[in-house]
Amino acid sequence: MLLRQSPRAGFTLLEMLIVVVVISILAAIVIPQMSSASDNAKIGKVLQIMDSVRTAAQAHYADTNRLAREFSNSKADAERQLSVTQTTPNWKGPYLTHPLTDGDNPYGGIIRLYDDFNAGPVTPVGFDLVGRGSDTATGAGQYLLLTEVPESLGLEIDRQIDRGIDGDWRVTGRCEWQNNALLVFLMDAPG
Repeated sequence: MLLRQSPRAGFTLLEMLIVVVVISILAAIVIPQMSSASDNAKIGKVLQIMDSVRTAAQAHYADTNRLAREFSNSKADAERQLSVTQTTPNWKGPYLTHPLTDGDNPYGGIIRLYDDFNAGPVTPVGFDLVGRGSDTATGAGQYLLLTEVPESLGLEIDRQIDRGIDGDWRVTGRCEWQNNALLVFLMDAPG
């Protein structure tokens, strides 16, 4: 009497192992690309915020002949000079479409526009705008502070802003980075 073998059901261990290896290889390729896309989106948002705030600060100065302050984590009108109606003579704002919020910072920290390079919890070393080692922007002027910015992404943002400026990227040029805080020069006080 002949015994018939039934067709085999399921997968062999070797087949399962091959599937696991293929999935692992695909994950190793795709996951870093997704992370890089997310980082690039955050860098793009910082550059967009920087441009919007610079444009608003310049318009505010042109109208009022004063430097502005705008703090994401404040309710005080005096710290919302670009987005909340002010009594300052010739104020024609709002200059921003909405008040800055912590949610505007893609890294989850605060965003503040300061009206003095010596103000703030983290103050610039002195923006070296030409990369020669001399601090060319100190005193009154506009700079943007973003907190919780990782060093690696601060470096990428600095590369976008300070192309061609030599020296220590953390303290040279229009972009500085200190203790997870990114400081970006927007404008010097005219005069």
